[in-house]
Amino acid sequence: MAVGLEFFRLPPEEKAKLYSDEPSKKIRLSTSFNVRKETVHNWRDYLRLHCHPLEEFVPDWPSNPETFK
Repeated sequence: MAVGLEFFRLPPEEKAKLYSDEPSKKIRLSTSFNVRKETVHNWRDYLRLHCHPLEEFVPDWPSNPETFK
């Protein structure tokens, strides 16, 4: 869990490298905040990582922070 906190504390420019609104991407940073579609506003940023099988996905995981992989 600590590495997750480290990731979300990175500068916005670093996190932006993973940002995508494309739902089919297996590794992406995104948000669920959409004022046009939601009647209740709940801002949620999330990092989506596929992890099975590990050997297939870990090479594409973020390299920053260094302890992520």
